Amino acid sequence: MATSDPLGTALASIAAGATSGAAVLTAGVLALRILQSGEPSALSPDVGGLILSTAVSVALLVAVMVTWLRSRPVADIRRRGVAAAVAVFGMVILAAFAPLADTLGGTVGLGVSLALFVVAAFAAHRAARRAGAA
Repeated sequence: MATSDPLGTALASIAAGATSGAAVLTAGVLALRILQSGEPSALSPDVGGLILSTAVSVALLVAVMVTWLRSRPVADIRRRGVAAAVAVFGMVILAAFAPLADTLGGTVGLGVSLALFVVAAFAAHRAARRAGAA
């Protein structure tokens, strides 16, 4: 299935995967911060590490899967794989804003960052869908 705009499809798919993965990771960090804001003895460091490592793993998976599925109109499998790898790199760069948002605004900053990532992900998904249908 060939598309008339494979470059646009690939770029929009990368953006969709990166922003979706960053949103998942930011949601995980936000959940961790909310749990940590409660009673000090309620959350052990092992549970916090488990939450954070699960969020990172799921975010990586989401970035790869969203990019792979959104770039389906691109015929070459190798290009789809490279796009998925680039999306993971983009997700890591975008997720670097989570500690900054946490430092500057706490849970409110993380919530705003999450909302921005979700809006960007929806816009990127729509762009990928339009580029693939062109």
